[in-house]
Amino acid sequence: MSIGSWDPTAGAAQADVELTPALLSRLADFSRNEQLDSLDTALDDNEKQTLAALMQEDHDNWRTASESLDSAEILHLVRFFAMAENLPGWEAGDKSPVIPLARTLRQRGERLERDMLLWLREVNDNRFLPYGPL
Repeated sequence: MSIGSWDPTAGAAQADVELTPALLSRLADFSRNEQLDSLDTALDDNEKQTLAALMQEDHDNWRTASESLDSAEILHLVRFFAMAENLPGWEAGDKSPVIPLARTLRQRGERLERDMLLWLREVNDNRFLPYGPL
């Protein structure tokens, strides 16, 4: 077992991570492939540090990036980011990507099912999930 470290200044020094369809698909693959419980080992230290910046991305950018995604892909991203928020340095509070992703689904007339809401509470203690401050 190894213990990683998180440098809070390293993310600021790196370029912004762009919300490309390829990146979002790759992140959704962790949910599709049932790898959410092993995110800490599935992502290398550099990826963890770089991708942590996604947790602070503006909600408008998330809404724009998710408009072209199908609902299943968005649900996989909701699952990924709910679990990823447990990684050191990925804590997001009311800035969590889960919030704008869930809102995109609501705008489409789709609500998160009860099982998903219960799962979110089970795997994450962010009180703002899934719909943000009400």
